[in-house]
Amino acid sequence: MLKKLKKRLETGVLVTALVVPLALCVFAFLGLACYFAFRDILPPELAALVTAACGIVLIALILVIARIANAGRGSSPRHRGESPEFREDFEDFLREHADPVLAEWVRNHPDRAAITTLVLGIAAGYSDQFRHVLMDMYSRYAESEAVRRSRRQE
Repeated sequence: MLKKLKKRLETGVLVTALVVPLALCVFAFLGLACYFAFRDILPPELAALVTAACGIVLIALILVIARIANAGRGSSPRHRGESPEFREDFEDFLREHADPVLAEWVRNHPDRAAITTLVLGIAAGYSDQFRHVLMDMYSRYAESEAVRRSRRQE
């Protein structure tokens, strides 16, 4: 799974490194073409102003579309099901009941623990399936821990 994630990350970085400069060149030439088109019917100063205004309107339109897309994504049913109290309970539970072996490993290898946490966080943020697997693992662990603690108190 890590190899697949690494491959996707490498591909994404490569595509971004190629597409961003190319897109900037395309938009620069598009702006220049608009300027030349407007220059034939308007004075040069006004043609430059109209071209810049068109660019600003295009940028604003893209930002509005992105905001609408993100608003729709944030109100999906999977996000509505998790209450903030649940997340806080989960963090408190992990803080209080950290496995001693895991806690010792984190103390002995903080660099590896940070990288592992980063990779797990990226994977959980990227993949719904991986997030559900982590939540299922947590639910099972919490249930078994509750049973174990109730037996110990008896």
